[in-house]
Formats: sequence, C-alpha cells, structure tokens
Amino acid sequence: MRIHFTLLVAALLSPSVFAENTAPDDKQTKLDAFELPDVEVIGTTPLGATGLVREKVSGNVQSAEDEDINRHEALELSDFMRRRLGSVNINDVQNNPFQPDITFRGFSASPILGTPIGLSVYQDGVRVNEAFGDTVNWDLIPKNAIANIDLIPGSNPLFGLNTLGGALSVRTKSGFSHSGTRAQAYGGSFGRKAFEAEHGGSKGDFDWFLSGNVFEDDGWRPFTHSAVNQAFGKVGWENDKSDVDFSFTFADNRLTGVGPAPANELAANRQAIYTAPDTIQNTLYFFNLKGEHRFSDELNLAGNSYYRGNTTDSLNSNTGNVDESCETFNDCLDQGQPPASNVSNRIVQGGSGINLQLTSTHPLLGRENQLTVGGGFNTSHTHFSQAAQNAVFSPEHATIGISPLLTRVDINGDTDYGSLFATDTFTVLPWLHANASVGWNTADVVLHDKINPASAVTSLNGNHSFDRLNPSAGFTLNPLKALDIKSPFEELTFYGNYNEGFRAPTPIELSCANPDAPCSLPNGFTDDPPLKPVVSKTFEIGLRGKLNDALQWSAAVYHSRSSNDILFRNAPGSTVNGYFQNVGLTQRQGAELGLSGTWQKLNWYLNYSFVDATYQTTATLQNAVGEVNVTPGKRIPGIPQQTFKLGAEYEIISNWFFGGDMQYASNQYLRSDDDNSYPKVGEYTIVNLNTRYAITKNVEIFAMAKNIFDSTYETYGVVNQNFFKPVGERGIGFLGPGAPISGWAGVRIKFD
Repeated sequence: MRIHFTLLVAALLSPSVFAENTAPDDKQTKLDAFELPDVEVIGTTPLGATGLVREKVSGNVQSAEDEDINRHEALELSDFMRRRLGSVNINDVQNNPFQPDITFRGFSASPILGTPIGLSVYQDGVRVNEAFGDTVNWDLIPKNAIANIDLIPGSNPLFGLNTLGGALSVRTKSGFSHSGTRAQAYGGSFGRKAFEAEHGGSKGDFDWFLSGNVFEDDGWRPFTHSAVNQAFGKVGWENDKSDVDFSFTFADNRLTGVGPAPANELAANRQAIYTAPDTIQNTLYFFNLKGEHRFSDELNLAGNSYYRGNTTDSLNSNTGNVDESCETFNDCLDQGQPPASNVSNRIVQGGSGINLQLTSTHPLLGRENQLTVGGGFNTSHTHFSQAAQNAVFSPEHATIGISPLLTRVDINGDTDYGSLFATDTFTVLPWLHANASVGWNTADVVLHDKINPASAVTSLNGNHSFDRLNPSAGFTLNPLKALDIKSPFEELTFYGNYNEGFRAPTPIELSCANPDAPCSLPNGFTDDPPLKPVVSKTFEIGLRGKLNDALQWSAAVYHSRSSNDILFRNAPGSTVNGYFQNVGLTQRQGAELGLSGTWQKLNWYLNYSFVDATYQTTATLQNAVGEVNVTPGKRIPGIPQQTFKLGAEYEIISNWFFGGDMQYASNQYLRSDDDNSYPKVGEYTIVNLNTRYAITKNVEIFAMAKNIFDSTYETYGVVNQNFFKPVGERGIGFLGPGAPISGWAGVRIKFD
C-alpha cells in the first residue's frame, strides 16, 4: 500500500501533468493580491480571512512562512517550532519525532492523553484538537502543505475553547500562492528515508495545489520504527469579489515509541527501554470547504464547513497483569501470575461544523475601525473501545500476549460546541489603537455506556454542560509618532492586553475523575463526579520595533493565572491507574526577548524566554510512589524556566548556503514531582547544522546534521516505580533521552 501511495504522489506531482496550465497570465497576477496581501497581516480569528496589520495587534504574535520552515530543513512543524519560536519547548515523552509534547509559555499541546492541554491548534480555520481529550496529533498536519503560521499568545477568547495560553493558526498553500512543482528525497541516520512533493498551478479563475509526503524511520532506540504517509489537495475558484477553496487532508501513519526508562539503566545504555511496544496508528480524512466574499471594500463575509474523521488504534505494553494482582516482577513469578499486559484501544472520532464571520472596516467617528462578529457550531462523535490481555516479557522487555484480548470498555461520547464572538479595533489617534473582544463558548458533553446500563453503579452515562463569557481588551501605541519624533525606529510599538480563556472538561476527563475508582489512560473508565472547567486570565505588556531589514526586535512580559487546572494523578500504589482532578490555582508568568535580522548575505535570529510556572494553592496529589503535598510556590514539573535559541544562515558563495542553530533549556522537575523533592532533569544544549547548494536553478542538494557534538541529554522525566526492582528500590526517576548525533542528505528539484 505504501509503495502504491508513493507512486501515486509521484505521478500526480510530475511537472508534465499540469505543465500546460501553469503559464502565468494577467488575471493570475491580479488574483495573487487576494491570496497574498502586500503588507503583513496577522489573522486575529481562526478563519483568518481578514486580520490586522501588525502595528494594531496588541500581543507578541510570532509568524513564519513556509520558506522559514524549509530553511531549517525541519522534519515537521513541531521540529521547526522547537528550534525557531520563542517560549516553545519540547518534551520527548514517546521518543518519536512525530509525537512531541510541546509547551508554550508553560501551556501544553500534546498527543499524549493525560497531558493538561492549554493550547488550541487550527488548520485553515478548523480546530484540530481531538474531541476525546483535546490532544494534538502533530503527525496529521502536512508539513509541505503549510503556507504560514501564527503563534498567538494569551487566553484569546476569539480562538475559543482550550485557548488558555495561546493558539497556533496554520494556513495551507494554494495554486495561486504557491505555483510550480517541487520534490525532494533524502535519507540517512536511523534508516530514515523520505520523499516529499508538491505541485500548484492555476488557469483563469481556477487554481489547484497537491502535496504528498512519505516518511520511514527505524528510530534510534529499539522498537521505534515509524512510517508516515500524508497527502493534501486543494482546488479553488476566485475572482475580484469571491474566493472559494475545497481542501482534503489524508494521513495514514504508524508511530512507535518506547517512552522514558529508569535513569540508572540509561546511564549504562542510552538505548535502554522499559517496556515495548507502544504503537499508534492514525488514519485521517479531513474535508474543508472555505469561502470568502467581499460585498464592498468595507464589508467581508467568510466561513467554512468541514468534516474531520480520525481513527486511532493503539497498543500499549504495561507492567503487571490485567488484574494488577502482583506488585513486582518477582512477585508475579512467585505467584505464578503473568507479569505483563497489553491494552488495545480504538478511538473513532468524527467531527463537523460550520463557522461564519462578518467584518466591516467602515470608519467610525471619521477614524479607522474594524469590527468582526461571528460564531460557529461544531459537533463530534467519539466511539472508544478497549480490550486487554495478559502477557509475558521477552528478554528485551517486549510484551508477548498469552491470552485473548477481552473488551472491557465500550462507550460513545458526543460533544457539541457553540460560539459567538465580536471584536473591534478602533484607531483613536494615528498613533494609538484600541481593541476589545468578547467570546461566548458553550460545551455539551454526553457519554453513553454500551456495556453497563444507566442504572448500574459503574455506568458511564452522563450529560455535562459548560458555558462562559470571556472578555479581552488591549491597545497599541507608537510613542515616536505621538511625540512627532523622526527616527529610524518609526515602527516602535508599545502594547498591552488582558484576556480570558476557557476549557471545558473532555469526555476522557469526565469519565475518569473518581479517586475511589481509578482508571488508566485510556484503559479504564468509571462513573465519576463532575469536573469544573478551567479558566485562564492573562495580562501582557510589550515593546517591538524594526530598523529596516537589519533588525527586528520584540520584548514582552506576561502573567497568567488558571483556576481549576485538570491534572491526571496516579492512584495510590499504582504506576498505571489514576484519575483526573481539579487543582485550585496555577500561575505562569515570564518574559520574552526576540531579535532577528538580515545583513548582506546573513540571516539570523535570537530568542530568550523565562517562564516561572508554579502552583498557587495547597493540594494533596498522588504520584506513582506515594502522596504528594503541594504548597504555593512549588514549580510545575516538565517546564524549564529558561530557554535560549540562536540561529543563522550565510550565503558563502553564490547559491551555497550554510546555517546552524542552537537550543538551550534549563533544568526542569520530573513530571509528577509536584512537591519538587526529586533531582531535576538536567539542563542541555544541542547544536544543529545544515547546508544547501543550488547546482542549477532547478536542482539543489542539501544536508542536515543534528546534535553535532553528540551531547548526552534528556528532555523529559517522570516519577515512576521500577516494576523489575524489589519493593523499597522502586521509586526512581525515569528519563526520556535525547537523540544522539545524526545526519541526513538529499536532493530537491523545482520547476516554476
């Protein structure tokens, strides 16, 4: 199947297929202005049809184009974010490059169920956080279809549910914006082989864009083979008044990870594993119809309608048998009990919705004003089933099933999300702009237990409703314009904002919130007490400026408080089972500094960030070792206080570019070490290099080397009990090791 997929992509994207239709004409040049505005515009709503020029945006928005991603030779989107964007950090929980746990300003977006999610992610105006747990499957976002991204900080109510600490908006390419044919193939370390191709073109009012990506990798630790297959297509029609695009995203990915291992075992063998396998297979079908119509120069209507279906099949290896009847490996052997188990899960999710917004730029009181009102309704249906079997361990700690898989859980979950919003930006004076927004979000979550009747004590049936009105206000001010001072720094802008965000508990959290009946993730569920929604309130002030192309800079400080954060806690004495609970107050505050510029043949950037993420409440939590007493001021685990990033690319001679980047992260506490009593995960620095040389205008060779100094480092840690050790020696830190030195090389071709 994968070979056929590769051949199909190659055939579709052959330059000869559409060559007769790609010739530019006057109308195409005219239409390009619709797709690519002449000035930098930031999308301030998920649909992004109309936005604001940067001088009116009251936040430290970070933006990037596809060329920036390509310049870094990034494997996928999260790899680019890790290396380039400020305040972004990655925890390699699964040790799989397509399954990173990303934090931004201390808030997470992760594919791992149980992670407290605080970021929303959008692709062409559609929220792609999964309905079952608000998780983000980074492998389902096609990298070579990305046109540009905006990382919007804060608890922005315009981006709806889950925007506690920020939102990531991804917009895809079209035939008008990205014409021509491009393809690349590369390979190298860890048995990595990859092929990417794309083609875009237009004829008259019509345009099209196709892309495909085939990737295979054996991984650098045992049992970590992965295969990724992505395809994206878009057809569109556009004239001077209207623009309609229909896109389709497909993915068929099999990802394998092995997670953290005991620290003492990693010290002896960096490839050591604890248990295996842990596999996830994602299959995505995503259809999106997006349109925009200009009634006049001052009135614009935009909207989308979509269907997104994702099936996730996973197999998780666990220590201990299905009944958890023995505490250690030797206990199981002494009792004649199986020492391991496998859990097979299937999550079938289907979501659809419609979103509309109307924007008016009609002047108010004789001054510039932009008013946008909109809303949407999004619904999803999830079917979750889970089966388990007893198993034994191979000498490599891989589990081998010895009994049939027996179904333990079979539930349906339905979610209905509604939203209404309004936002207005008013130019008070030529140097002062004010904005105000309000967003109302509703969430209805219904659970249907297909095994236990509604009258049963263990029934999962439930109906939960949440809603909240979230405000936002801000300003931007140019002090030099206000004082009529002529300076090269005319774009100097001071800004401030306040906003509030809201996240409703997800089906998995609502079905696993009883400390007296813990479950595993996502392996068991029970009837549970209700959880409270999470509310985040954020202040931010900052400065930014520009000196031609030689220097762009930004600085910001922020303060965010969240009430009722939802955390997954271990049950007493268990390394697997646990439950979700609300935690009073948490706080994330910090500062950011960003510099970038171009000087002659040199492009460079620098980002520094500081985040102080702490509990601001007294709480009794639980980890795999025992009870944890949290007091105000304790640091939230898994978040390094400081990160520093530096990168540059220089054209050595004509058409030969050489670049490099460096990332530093300070130490962090182990996940579940909420009272900060264990040794920290150490600080680390990694350095990467890349180079590319254009042999001709159509052919380029390139190479990439990561961790060139072969640094030994860890990006993640968790408090856990070592099942293979006797009682009394079990509570130790487990660490997620970083990849060793590696390199890849390849060739790319392009035809405009």
